[in-house]
Amino acid sequence: MLRRLPPQLPRHLVQGGFVLFFLWIGIRFYQWTTALATSGIAPFPRPDAVDGFLPISGLMNLRHWLQTGELFPVHPAAALILLAALLTGLLLKRGFCSWICPVFALGEVLWRLGHKLFGRNFIPPFWIDLPLRSLKYLLLAFFLFAALLAMPLPALQAFLAAPYHQIVDVRMLHFFTDPSATVLIFVAITIILSIFVKLPWCRYLCPYGALLGLVSLASIGKIRRYPEKCVRCNACSHRCPASLPVMLKTTIRSAECFACYRCVAGCPAPGALHFTWARRWVIPPVLFAVLLLTLFIGVDLYGRSIDRWHSGVADQQVRLLLQPVERP
Repeated sequence: MLRRLPPQLPRHLVQGGFVLFFLWIGIRFYQWTTALATSGIAPFPRPDAVDGFLPISGLMNLRHWLQTGELFPVHPAAALILLAALLTGLLLKRGFCSWICPVFALGEVLWRLGHKLFGRNFIPPFWIDLPLRSLKYLLLAFFLFAALLAMPLPALQAFLAAPYHQIVDVRMLHFFTDPSATVLIFVAITIILSIFVKLPWCRYLCPYGALLGLVSLASIGKIRRYPEKCVRCNACSHRCPASLPVMLKTTIRSAECFACYRCVAGCPAPGALHFTWARRWVIPPVLFAVLLLTLFIGVDLYGRSIDRWHSGVADQQVRLLLQPVERP
């Protein structure tokens, strides 16, 4: 019975659920921050899942964990959430991008709207598309150098303990609630461009996606085409948001594959396309969703079990540090 479900339904349900979860977390964090800044007393504990929006902090804390064997107590959930995302890269390709990330969800809505309005989306020619895709890897290289190589361990520990890092989550919130004119212009251009071009942020600029893409090259899970069942209609290639030549490949190894199941969902030939583990075990969308959610719930529970999910910065310390904060 599960196999008869529309292949995209599990992804859309998971995607929609995470969008609602992120909205709820954002509202709760805003209420928590506002209460501390005004009355000095928060009506509920800080929602630690907001650390998922601090990937640079998570990367630095992962390095600290690897070098010292301990998670740093300031925003430890950022490292655990990043770890879960990296594990999805090893097991489920870039499933984090297409199933969880709200930017992908918004981008998908926009390019599908553009296709409905104009009858098509526009694909930049290869000589433009290829160098543009390299931009996200250049950004990733910069962040990896800054987080992993530029600072010796004592400097890293000093940064993680610094007042700036203790309230970097609040600064991130201000980035969204009080953006500069430059940020607004950039967001507006990206949104408009997303109507005409599929996922320009994900394809060209997202360093997080670039990191997961590189990790996914070692993934045991991949989209696999079975030539003996393929009718060579090219529907799979046409539906791929990354413009990968799915019909011409037997196994999709590209770092650009989002594991979004759009090619599988659009294939008219039964059994011609599957997401598989180690070329043997077929992973239907429902099982993919279960594995993805299990990874993140498992990392959450692990963090709580070792008392490294909640940030070690006390509410009163946050209140004191909020006083001199200047919004960007």
